[in-house]
Amino acid sequence: MKKNNRFFQYLKPQKVQITVTLIFCFLYVVSHLIQPILIGKALDNALVSDFTAFLIILIACFFLSLLGAISDFFFEYKVGQITQKTIRDIRKDIYHKINTVSVETLFKESDGNLVQLEIGDVENVANGMFSVLKSFVEGILSILVTILMMFLVNWILALGVLLLSPLSLFVSRFVAKFNHKYFKRQAQIQSELNRISLEAINNIDLLQTLDNQENSINQFENQGKVLRKEGKIAQFSASWTNPTTRLVNNTIYAVIGVVGIVMISFTPTYPILMMSVGSLSSFLTYTAQFSKPFNEISSVMSEFETALFSFQRIDAFLAKDDDIDEGKEDIQDISEITFEHMSFSYEKDKELIVDFNETVKRGEKVAIVGPTGAGKSTLINVLMRFYDPIEGSIRFNGVDGVSIAKKNLRKNYGMVLQETWIFSGTIMENVRYAKADASDEEVIDACKRAHADTFIQTLPDGYQTKVTAKAGLSEGERQMITIARVMLLEPDIVILDEATSNVDTRTEKLITDAFDQLLQGKTSIVIAHRLSTIKNADLILVLKDGHIIEQGNHTSLLAKRGFYYSMYSSQFQ
Repeated sequence: MKKNNRFFQYLKPQKVQITVTLIFCFLYVVSHLIQPILIGKALDNALVSDFTAFLIILIACFFLSLLGAISDFFFEYKVGQITQKTIRDIRKDIYHKINTVSVETLFKESDGNLVQLEIGDVENVANGMFSVLKSFVEGILSILVTILMMFLVNWILALGVLLLSPLSLFVSRFVAKFNHKYFKRQAQIQSELNRISLEAINNIDLLQTLDNQENSINQFENQGKVLRKEGKIAQFSASWTNPTTRLVNNTIYAVIGVVGIVMISFTPTYPILMMSVGSLSSFLTYTAQFSKPFNEISSVMSEFETALFSFQRIDAFLAKDDDIDEGKEDIQDISEITFEHMSFSYEKDKELIVDFNETVKRGEKVAIVGPTGAGKSTLINVLMRFYDPIEGSIRFNGVDGVSIAKKNLRKNYGMVLQETWIFSGTIMENVRYAKADASDEEVIDACKRAHADTFIQTLPDGYQTKVTAKAGLSEGERQMITIARVMLLEPDIVILDEATSNVDTRTEKLITDAFDQLLQGKTSIVIAHRLSTIKNADLILVLKDGHIIEQGNHTSLLAKRGFYYSMYSSQFQ
């Protein structure tokens, strides 16, 4: 889809609604613009004392005004409907894109920028779309009908207005083009401000623990001052549009008025210049009406510029490639994982995993160890196909992982990470997230095996207790909920990242026993920080600076007296 066509693709399904909207707009414009020519004739009739015709015209104007009011109401109502439907589709597409782009793409986007896209930019488009669509559609029809009416009243003056009007368009376009760069800068700063705010909200406990509130507030206020400064410049530059176009239009009005008076005085001598007082009154009304749409359009130029740049940001995000998944095959009951000359790096000139070869059988336990930042999560990311190998392959039951659909591969994994994830909802909903069709009995059984049932029963509403990421549960209890999810899922491969690091010693023993039962006959991959917990691992991979520098079991690695030996010794000195 071409970039400049995306917005019109959102409008395309609403062709019927747009047509109805245009009809109401046409009725409003016509009923409104017929009145000046009728009032001009009424004025001429009054001057010759034809009060019957005068009264009939006034009654006609009343009914036209009533028709115009009704049509205007439905026109604005339909514009609002079209706007909200479009915004709903845009917001849905943004959220869909967030869920379909690769993890690598999302890692490059700040949380604040994503929030700005889905909320701030969408609202800017909504505001601009309603204002601009109403002014633009109504304005175009008003201009066309007004031109027709002006020619009906006096074709000479109508030509004069048309020849002078491009001045207004030129001024409006010049100012708008000048303003664009300021609104672009304003939107960028708004995104940064959202990032600061979101990070503070998500880490408010840490801010207060470190007594860093003042620094956070100062950072927010300083960015707010920058936004205020750039916003003032953008609004000030945009504020020139309306006054300059009004100046041009008022000058045209004055010139036409003077020419019209001259034409009235010369009418007896030159019939071609025929102009009555009523006709001049009507024409001046149309002259003012002709400039009004330009003024209204220019008055919403700041909203248009904000909406335009916001949609450009949205369009750029929606244009990002979806996560590539060429895999077609399904896979179940994984019994063997084979790394064949597998190499991987995030950057071409910075090697990480190089020519890694290993086979992991069902039921074996693989531990990944190394200092902070060594790249322990990298291997997990490749296994989960968040990234694919640069060279070589990872085979599951002999099938190249690239040939397996990511969705089908990942359903064989269960993960318990150090960083827990709880969403706003009930305990039951949080555990069932791993298996949407699980019964209540299955969820409760999983919680019992994870030893979470005991504390859940003490909560006010048991399994129906509402919790959030920050409230309702302790850190250890949140971890036990995530462990219960894996218990419910019972995957072929279980990935653990110090899964018991946030629970007390007694609970850790209970959970360890539960994992021993869960992992029977299953492959487990453990990211370990406490080396005492992985003594019985079948394979230990030792990473340093992103490279696998040693591999073997606990006994063989200690015998080498290499990096693993020094790490293990340091934990018991």
